[in-house]
Amino acid sequence: MLNRMGWLLFTVLAAVNLLVLIWLTQTLNAEPESAPILDTSRPGQIVLPPVLIQNVIAEKSTEDVQLELKGDRLAIKHQSSFMGLNIKTNILTAPSVISDNKLRLKITDINIAGLKLSDEQQLKLIKEFAHLPEGIELDVKNKCFYYQLEPVKVAGRQLTLTDIDSEGWHFDLD
Repeated sequence: MLNRMGWLLFTVLAAVNLLVLIWLTQTLNAEPESAPILDTSRPGQIVLPPVLIQNVIAEKSTEDVQLELKGDRLAIKHQSSFMGLNIKTNILTAPSVISDNKLRLKITDINIAGLKLSDEQQLKLIKEFAHLPEGIELDVKNKCFYYQLEPVKVAGRQLTLTDIDSEGWHFDLD
């Protein structure tokens, strides 16, 4: 009887080990599931996700000017010196494309050194005293910056910015 019980336990244990070995082999040799990828591009167009654009914008920051893409907003932080005072300016904008490679940065919030001035007065200060980079215009009346982007060339092809939405930044390939 002990002999039969031993063989029965041995057979059950061998079967369990065999099943575990088969399951482990199948699991390790199976192809991993791929994440679904939503292609929002169309022929002749590429859509770059906001995360990638955020990194490109951050690379354009300098010691005095920091640029950061926060969701669908572009934050501009500027530090300068005026009459021996350290002036910190924070501007929050909403970028949109108004024509090929031309951005409109609608100003949604502005703060210059904590001054209690209206947005229009603060923008007039910027227009009067700031040295805006080439290609950037300030429209005080409409509370926005206009920025003409230089065409981007990649592998002999030119990228032209045509739209910005929740999917990303849309570029036509020329």
